[in-house]
Amino acid sequence: MKIRTTFLAVALLFPAGVTLAEDRVLMARSPLGIVDNGYVFPSSANVQGVGAYFKTRIVLVNPTPSPMTINVLLSTPGGAVGPRTIALAASETKNFENFLADVFSYTGGAGIRFWESTNSRPFLVNGEVYADTANGRYSTQIIGMSSDDRVASVAETGQSLSPGLRVNAANRANYGCANADASAVSVQADFYTSAGGPSTPASTTTLSLAANGWQQAAVAVTDDLINIRFRYFGGGGALGVYCYGVSVNNQSADGTSSPAVYVFPSQ
Repeated sequence: MKIRTTFLAVALLFPAGVTLAEDRVLMARSPLGIVDNGYVFPSSANVQGVGAYFKTRIVLVNPTPSPMTINVLLSTPGGAVGPRTIALAASETKNFENFLADVFSYTGGAGIRFWESTNSRPFLVNGEVYADTANGRYSTQIIGMSSDDRVASVAETGQSLSPGLRVNAANRANYGCANADASAVSVQADFYTSAGGPSTPASTTTLSLAANGWQQAAVAVTDDLINIRFRYFGGGGALGVYCYGVSVNNQSADGTSSPAVYVFPSQ
């Protein structure tokens, strides 16, 4: 079962080749409008970062009147960790304040894949990466994405975009991808800035992801409005690759997530 909403995203400094509908706005799937039987969170952490220790809080909800078992697998720099299983009673909610440590005894960054495979019933997951500081808790919401949000291949006319990142004296930004498949894949990331305009990338890099692999890197260009286009080439599988960008304030460690949303051509 899947309930999905579709939103219209305003085109702003996107690269050439993005197809516009007749009303001149981009049509895109929203990762927020989902109730599904599986999700990929492309970014999570249980690690010391710049100026703070980052952990991941996960809340799982079974909205049905029957018990279910959730399968969980990590995508890490070294490949798959898990799977593990989490039992949910009928209408139960479970909270994990440090999910990577509590369920996997894992330290580092990772992508997380959740799925209910027995009866394909829907469930809900809410997540945040947070840091406790002397001034309180600062957090970044992480988005559970469905298979509709997987990164486009270089052969597709659609593309995957992570917009609006900021890198300046007060803010830094990271980007990364989680490979949900058991085969290696490469992802090209094109970075567009205000100075370069929408047609010429300021920089291009490639992430080589192992089977069930994960990578994160710092955004190397500087601007107050950075857009990233992700496309994969070589390998790939049915489950897909999921990418993201995140801007982080250097003083507070407060962050803003920008999952790479698949933008499809006009019909």
